[in-house]
Amino acid sequence: MLSTKNNKTLYGALKGFSWNVTGSLIRAIAGFVINILLARILGPQPFGVIAVALLIIGIGNLIIESGLGASLIQKEEIVEKEIAFVFTLQMLLGLVLFASIVVLAPWIALQFKIQDAAAVLQVMAFALVIQAFAQVPAALLRRNLDFKSLQIAQIISFLIGYLVVGISMAVANFGVWSLVAANLVQNGINAAILYWKSPHKIFLTLSGSSQITLFGLRVLIANIANWLIQYVDQTIIGRKFGAQNLGYYSRAYFLNWTITGIVLSSAQTTLFSAVSRMGKSEETKRVFLGSMKIFAFIFFPLYWLIALESHNIISVIYGKDWLPAAELLTPLAFSMPFLVLVGLEGPLLNGLGKPHYEMWAQWITAVIAVLTLTIAANVSLIITAWSILFIYLFRFFIMSIVTIKTINLSWQQLVTAVIGGPVLGSGAMGLWLLAKQLALFASTPILESLARVLPVLLILFSVIWATRHWLLPEYPVIIKIISRNRDETLK
Repeated sequence: MLSTKNNKTLYGALKGFSWNVTGSLIRAIAGFVINILLARILGPQPFGVIAVALLIIGIGNLIIESGLGASLIQKEEIVEKEIAFVFTLQMLLGLVLFASIVVLAPWIALQFKIQDAAAVLQVMAFALVIQAFAQVPAALLRRNLDFKSLQIAQIISFLIGYLVVGISMAVANFGVWSLVAANLVQNGINAAILYWKSPHKIFLTLSGSSQITLFGLRVLIANIANWLIQYVDQTIIGRKFGAQNLGYYSRAYFLNWTITGIVLSSAQTTLFSAVSRMGKSEETKRVFLGSMKIFAFIFFPLYWLIALESHNIISVIYGKDWLPAAELLTPLAFSMPFLVLVGLEGPLLNGLGKPHYEMWAQWITAVIAVLTLTIAANVSLIITAWSILFIYLFRFFIMSIVTIKTINLSWQQLVTAVIGGPVLGSGAMGLWLLAKQLALFASTPILESLARVLPVLLILFSVIWATRHWLLPEYPVIIKIISRNRDETLK
């Protein structure tokens, strides 16, 4: 039986998750369409250049966050001085990194053998200062489970940045600078809205809590390893195979991440906030295993079908000029479900105050990833893409070890929760092969794909729905929790 406190927290988390999914879905659909338009207008080269800039900005943003925002969420009670301490550190880090990237940009561009990247990096580096300003308001909103405000800020800023500014400048032949301007405008508007929705007193102090600093440092070290695992492939591909191949790879990865990002990023922020409030309990264990099971059921069949349809997907979405990306989309799609499962384990560990467990697991994986990708890159671009599957499998295994230890699970419980995903995925592939044999007519790529995929998805959905009470014994309990708390809220 759920305690009253955990009951309310879980309901707040579920409500926040619904806002996160809704907002992510809107941004994903808008981003999907806008990126298609930009890709067709600009071509692969600008996306290769911007991918290099985003790699550097990404690691800079991790350093700025430093786990300090997460510490404000995880800590049971916080005071104004601690908020100011986090704000001060993050703004200092943002300014130092901005200046450092401006100076080092020519050297970084030289490492990637992309001359155009230097000026792009120098301008985009200012985004780090903007993001530093936005970190504390965003953390305070997450702490209060106010995901509605977060999503509204992200949707408005994205649409203005990319739909209004990005598309307009791309049509006006500004090339890669249309992507740069869109990114900066998006970050600026997002920061302004977040501070408006969650204002805090701005004053500078370097006197803070050692608990916040230690927790933040551990999260930072884990996040840097996570960044290495997620982006070292793009770094190596950019250096080894050039901007155009990096453009193909980054767009293939973007297609995969668009689907994942709709649900996973929402689940991560919601799960972390909820677990931070509920602590180590049976409710936490049930929520985690239920989430793993649902995500496995959804993502294994979906992504393995994408892998089979990669050629038609690239052809329909980006056009024939982007077809080399199809060979990269296939291995990335087979790998993505394992990234999704790992994505649920990290927030659980951090929410329970065990970021050092994730830190060690991620760094072990990062070392394996660098070695594997370096060897694979000396063979071919395709082998490099397929090596991602091995890396993500290893990462899931090593993260599962520390997760099991943290919440006292058995391997049998974890395997039972996720095994249905690969089984359904294999079944989906078998049905797809059968549909391919039966659909003997020649048609357009999009109709061919629909003729093969829609019957498979319909059969899978029917099976899952018919057996939902057996596959998901938590289903009736969750529905009761939502209904009971909704009625109490309405009163």
